[in-house]
This record gives sequence, structure tokens and C-alpha cells, in this order.
Amino acid sequence: MNLVVVSNRVARGKANEPMTGGLAAALLPVVEKSGAIWVGSSGRVSDRVQKEPFAEVEALGAGALALLDLPAAHYGGYYEGFANSALWPALHSRSDLISVSQGDYLSYREVNAFMARALLRFQKPDTSFWVQDYHFLALGAELRNLGVTGPIGFFLHTPWPARSVIEGVPHHRELIEAMLAYDLIGFQTDDDCENFQSYLRENLGLSVRGEIVTSLHGRTRVAVFPIGIDAEKFAQYAAKSITHPDVSRLRRSLHGEKLAIGVDRLDYSKGLVNRISAFDRMWTERPTLSRAVSLLQIATPSRGAIEAYDRAGRRGHAAA
Repeated sequence: MNLVVVSNRVARGKANEPMTGGLAAALLPVVEKSGAIWVGSSGRVSDRVQKEPFAEVEALGAGALALLDLPAAHYGGYYEGFANSALWPALHSRSDLISVSQGDYLSYREVNAFMARALLRFQKPDTSFWVQDYHFLALGAELRNLGVTGPIGFFLHTPWPARSVIEGVPHHRELIEAMLAYDLIGFQTDDDCENFQSYLRENLGLSVRGEIVTSLHGRTRVAVFPIGIDAEKFAQYAAKSITHPDVSRLRRSLHGEKLAIGVDRLDYSKGLVNRISAFDRMWTERPTLSRAVSLLQIATPSRGAIEAYDRAGRRGHAAA
């Protein structure tokens, strides 16, 4: 089987360093060991109108990375607009933060169609496409429109919310009908899968038997595939770090006190304000702990052009 993995961004692994980001941690080993091709954005945009999108390919272990410059005219509406100002808040049950325009949705669909055209370069008779995450809910349908008949799977790296929440996303019905072009749709938890199946039954009037739903696109399996960190490897990294000079210096500077360290992307879905408030309450109610336990919260800014993220950053600074 020739496997082509698709995501918004790709990641490059660094020797002797733990991987950052859940998607990278899940996919890099697959690509490196299986010989798969991982296709995604280069992080750049292009004003050039390309009939056949160009991908820059580089080796990664036994596999390869293929990087594309996404269309400048649609990138903002696709990424900052529909993907991260409509889908991301909805998928994290924050309907109050949905802010999106009709143009954003059209750009989202344009980029999904652009990616589908780019993927045709990598199609062989035995190719299976494995699409990742909320950026490409409609990619399977776009591939089918281009005549792809082989297996296409999809995995969601975020939660899937209740029907009442996803109904707040513009064009939700059209998007979910498009998702059924996938042969397999994977979720992380039973609740996510049940929420999706509930929408299929109640909103689309489809019958779900076990894990199988039949639609105009044919049969789709909707199933749960839990994913998590490699706890043993993380423990090995932690044990190894004890002897590092920087860690030894930090331990000495604490003079026997405890230090809790949080490392997160600056995102309203991470609960950073609540975390800081919880520590503050603990120190208030147990004053002795304020001299025994400290908190170091590292928060990397992201998606700063989106108002909801800017507000989250300001609230985090205020709480700290």
C-alpha cells in the first residue's frame, strides 16, 4: 500500500529531541518508518495561479515530506477565518467565540479543493489517503469529485461537540455531508463519536448500524481510535534530564521548594486562566504552600491575528 498522509502543516523531527505537538508526535514515526508521504503547507503563501499545484519534496527517513505554498487569496479566510474562528471554537464547545463570514467558508472550500488537486500527483493504483484534522473536513469529497476511488480515511485530533454546538457553525450540514465521502472517520473518544453519529441520525436522517453509516457517498465507518503520548518515553526523557547541568542548577536554586511547570500553546482551549486561578486559590487557602510550591507557566503565543486568541493572551497576563 502507498500511504499519503495529509495535514495543514508538516513537522520535521530533530535528533535526540522530543517531538512537539500531538499531531507531529503521532505522524512522524509513521512517515519515517513506513515510507509514507506527508503532504501539507510549507507555511508560505503564493500569489501565483497554478493549474497544478507544485509541491517541494524532501526525504524523511524511509518516507518523504511534500510542502505546498497555499494560495494567498484564500489562506486568511481558510486558516484564521473558517478553520480557527468557526471550527476550532465549535469543536471545543465555545459557540460564543464563533466569528466567521461567508467569504471565509468559500476560502476554506477553495483551499480544500486546491489540496485535492495537489494530491493527484501522489496517487498510484494502490494509494490510500489519510487526512488529518479539522482543516480538511471537505477534502475527501473534493478528492471524490476529481475521480479518486481508492481508500480515503480521516482522523480528528480535536473533540467533536454536541449537535447543539456544531449547529452553530455556518454550512454545518454541507460540511458533514461532505465528510461522509471518507471511507473511515476516526475520533479520539466514545463521546466524540456518539456526538457525530447523533448528528447523522437526527439532522441528516441517516441510519447508523454499529459503526457503519450509508449515505449518498456509500458506506462510511465511524469509529473510535484513542491516541495519547508515549508515557514510557516521556519518563525516560525526564530521568535523563536530571543529570543535565541546567536542570541541576534549577534544582539547587529552588532550595528544596517544589516547582510546577506548565508548557502550553497560548489558546483559550487550554484552560490557562483557570489553572493560574486555581494555584492562586490554593496559595490563598493554604498560605504555607505559597512558600513551598511555585508555578512556572510557559505559554507560546499562536494565532495572534485572531481576536479570541488576543483576548486569551491578555487575560492570561492579567491572571499571572
